Amino acid sequence: MRGSLLNSPYMPSFLWAALAALIVAVDPVAGYVAEHKITSLPNYNDDKPINFDQYAGQLALPSTGQRMFYWLVEAETNPDTAPIALWLNGGPGCSSLVGFFTENGPFVVASDLSVKRNPYAWNRHMNMVYLDSPAGVGFSKPLLNASDYNNDVTTARIFEFLGVFFDAYPTYQKRPFYVTGESYNGMYIPYLVHQMVAKPKPTINLAGFAIGNAYTDTHIDGKAYYDWIYSHALISLETYTALKTHCQDDISECSDGTKQCSPECHAALHESKVSSDIGHLNEYYIYGDVCLLNSTKQTQSFTYHRVRPSVRGNIGPCADVFTQAYLRLPQVQQAVHVTDGLVAWSECNDDVSRVFTGSASALDKYPLILSKGLKVLIYSGDADSNTNFIGSERWLTSEGLQLPVVSKWKSWFGPDKQLAGYTQGYQGLNYSTVKGAGHMVPATRPLHGLYLIECFIHGQDVCDKELQYPVDRLEYVSGLVDSVESQHVTPAEWLALVLPLVVAVGAVTWYAWWKRVLVLGKKTLPSTKGSIN
Repeated sequence: MRGSLLNSPYMPSFLWAALAALIVAVDPVAGYVAEHKITSLPNYNDDKPINFDQYAGQLALPSTGQRMFYWLVEAETNPDTAPIALWLNGGPGCSSLVGFFTENGPFVVASDLSVKRNPYAWNRHMNMVYLDSPAGVGFSKPLLNASDYNNDVTTARIFEFLGVFFDAYPTYQKRPFYVTGESYNGMYIPYLVHQMVAKPKPTINLAGFAIGNAYTDTHIDGKAYYDWIYSHALISLETYTALKTHCQDDISECSDGTKQCSPECHAALHESKVSSDIGHLNEYYIYGDVCLLNSTKQTQSFTYHRVRPSVRGNIGPCADVFTQAYLRLPQVQQAVHVTDGLVAWSECNDDVSRVFTGSASALDKYPLILSKGLKVLIYSGDADSNTNFIGSERWLTSEGLQLPVVSKWKSWFGPDKQLAGYTQGYQGLNYSTVKGAGHMVPATRPLHGLYLIECFIHGQDVCDKELQYPVDRLEYVSGLVDSVESQHVTPAEWLALVLPLVVAVGAVTWYAWWKRVLVLGKKTLPSTKGSIN
């Protein structure tokens, strides 16, 4: 009821604690929230059965009573001993179920709203928990006051959620725990990890974190955007020269309106948007398509976010549209224990994004973080214009942290023996690019993204000697078939490979036969020399 004590942020903390105790009933034997177990996933239609347990629901925060929605999927192998990782999507204001269904989760939603398996899921060898954060996003409730939407408060609530989660799931206590995410998590994760190392909880064994295409410093990342779009032929030399001449080092601030700049600078900025046709460009993956699916006005309002390449069969770049429709089904919300009535789930909540007060930079969080000996991975899909590798490399080095290099730039290869990107070691962290990947690396280069994260979590030797990998369906079957376990070529692939050879051999055979017939024919014809016509 609107305005009731239960919706008030000022409800006494002891009442919130009592409410949390009522909401979370931990199975004392199994160490799980028994009533959050998903017993059936609506519309699941895949030849591979679901071979792991999963739990979903809302956990109340003792301090405020905010009900934070999570979805936990256990590891397919050795779930009782496997490490655990948190995944966060960015925005700010976007649901982590976007990552769950369109990037690295175990499922994808097809156009008919059936649910299929993702062969590149990150829960193969680690337990994964996906969190909708902050409250007001996805299935986490309620919508908060504008003053609560900032990096400090949001990450403090995530840290509080983790304490509640590990109390509710004591089986995961003491296991290696990793925080993972992308995009605006270049802000969220350093803020969160800084709190975690400053005030560690004994139940949480923080081992490290990984951030993809990390938006970390508004000035450095914003400035790099224009260098990147010129270097990738999205704007002309004349426009780029005008930007550099008239906007200079303030180009990011001129673009976002935080600084008053010259008319010439604003004209150049406008020209860069118009000439690159940003409205029709998949700026998160410039080599991918945008979703052109005709839908409702509400669905069309999310077109800016719906930029996915066609990497999963017939699902294509409209995976977010299908995901939204699926998560709005009453039977789905019932299956994942959403208890607030039917929710019009959306990928991102604009009411949150509009009022969110961001920070200029998260770089000041790194000195303490890097002093704690954590495993740290920063990675960049190199086909992302929005938050690109140029900015990441600059804030890691010359314009930001100025980290010394400890291992020089070199190529790295995926399990398919293809060059997958480049990597360099800095003091306290590793940095890697992923060749051909966009902003959402697990969606655009799923095999190489999976290999990268598993090698980070489990170690290179384990990846290369103990783990097996699926075929990279983005590539034609080629080379070193025994480099992965499941390099089974489908009938269609065999046909595509063999048919041209059969046709070529047939053509050569027919041609040889035809020539032989001609030669023999000439030898057997009677002579016409001396004949009278």
